[in-house]
Amino acid sequence: MMRPTDDPESLGDICVHFCLANPSSICVVDGGGAPVGIKPDVCIPSAYSDKLLNWYSEKGLADGHFLQVFSDPQQTRLRHVNLHGNGRISDKALSALSAHQLVELDLSCCPNITADCLHHLQQSKHTLLALNLCGNMSFPWPHQDFNLDFPRLRVLNIGNLHGLHVKSLEKLVLTLSNLTSLDVSELNVDDLSFLEPLKHKLSYLVLYNCSLKDQAYEMMMTMKALRHLDISVLPERKSPGKSHILAKLVSSLPVLTSLDISGTSLGDMDGGSDSESEDMADSTAQPELGVQEHADGGVRCSISGLQGLRHKLEFLGLVQTEAARAQHIPADRVAGHITEQQVLTALQVYLDRSQMMAKCLTALFELSVLQATELEEPLQFVHHVAFAMRRHPKDANIQVAGSAALYHLTKGWGRSCDFIKLRRTVIGALISGMEHHPTEVTMQRNGCLTLCNFRIPEDLEFEYQRVAEVLLSIFANFRNEEFIQRIAVYLCNIIVCQLNGQQKELVGRIGVVRVSTRIGHSLFVYSVQCFVVLFTGCKPCSVQNTKCLFLKTD
Repeated sequence: MMRPTDDPESLGDICVHFCLANPSSICVVDGGGAPVGIKPDVCIPSAYSDKLLNWYSEKGLADGHFLQVFSDPQQTRLRHVNLHGNGRISDKALSALSAHQLVELDLSCCPNITADCLHHLQQSKHTLLALNLCGNMSFPWPHQDFNLDFPRLRVLNIGNLHGLHVKSLEKLVLTLSNLTSLDVSELNVDDLSFLEPLKHKLSYLVLYNCSLKDQAYEMMMTMKALRHLDISVLPERKSPGKSHILAKLVSSLPVLTSLDISGTSLGDMDGGSDSESEDMADSTAQPELGVQEHADGGVRCSISGLQGLRHKLEFLGLVQTEAARAQHIPADRVAGHITEQQVLTALQVYLDRSQMMAKCLTALFELSVLQATELEEPLQFVHHVAFAMRRHPKDANIQVAGSAALYHLTKGWGRSCDFIKLRRTVIGALISGMEHHPTEVTMQRNGCLTLCNFRIPEDLEFEYQRVAEVLLSIFANFRNEEFIQRIAVYLCNIIVCQLNGQQKELVGRIGVVRVSTRIGHSLFVYSVQCFVVLFTGCKPCSVQNTKCLFLKTD
């Protein structure tokens, strides 16, 4: 399990960050400083080429012009490309990747690409092993045949491609004979008959939020190579009366090690023995992991549908199910909503499922705040909540729930200076959420209150300009929200008092005087005047300009 650490970054990673902050060090730039190509005497190894592109894309800055930096594979060799959630790239922009022999490509949730982008990947025909196209609503077009000419492809994610029909799936699996992992989440796959050619090869199958017929479960029972099976759904799509299927399913899959039935009725206790019912009903007892084996070779289990297991599972998903309360759960790791360890595991495994992640964040809030549970691993929760917020910056539910959780998890952080990198990750996630939702009052309030938990201004100096811009937007967007404006003024005053002259000038140029003069509440006039003067560095011309502006607002 990855844990927060303050280990220093590698020299290579520091160089990558420097190049991203100073594109002219390796790139030819235009008049505005934007990179348009790589310098002719620069050659970047594959691992760092991947990081340059992936990290720049994660910041939301990689566009078609930046992709041109990587158009020559002799200077920048790409292998593992992750452009998840990039709304600035198009089919044409992806032509820059046409000369590379990619091994892994993630184009999930890119709203401006279509099926035509596949034409630019022919150079990767015999090298591409993993492809993620999940969440692209306009991809493919409903009237097109979906064709992937990658004979060596082993991992494919085509979840949420709602224009994809079953007939296209049937044709698709015939051309991908080496496929071992398939994700068709939220597709209309009915009975899974299209998987017939792959039923002896697939070891990893994800059917999240799919409406499955009984014939689909029968097909799963014939897939003897399955090691991971995900048939979870959102709780509101739960179909009752399915618990009898689970026993048949697990007994038919001899090598199964990972099973996700979150949100389903498959784990419901509707016909167990008295002892099983007592185990399930004992809400005061904590669920047990690593359960002991019975003498007959089975495992001790309180979930009736899993009592036929001959070995413990490595993972079991039980979020929003009755089975999450079971006393004896036959798995090493359990994702659920009842205990701290269950919620922590859920945050880890449902990172890419925004709706499920929102429910996990709600469970964390209930556990840590409403139930006042003393968390054993608070730093782990901080890390995963911040990561979820960074992964889903446009999802208001995740941003609001995440910021609320972070407020309670970071209380007392202002009294220490530990975990500098984790602090920056949290602050970056909060600022990003506030930037993406400038008019969401709850998000802005949660963000401001959470920032107050940190050492101010020390912890905020690395992003002082973004922090100032967010605080100024609060003045403009929430004129009638006195509480939020009070916090914003408080943060501004503390930050500005500690800045040096150069920082004050830079922050002053973002429009603090112009915005502050629009504040009509007399409650803030004195405070705003103070930090405006501090922002300008107290230069005579700046002070005079500030005085004139405020005189105009009287």
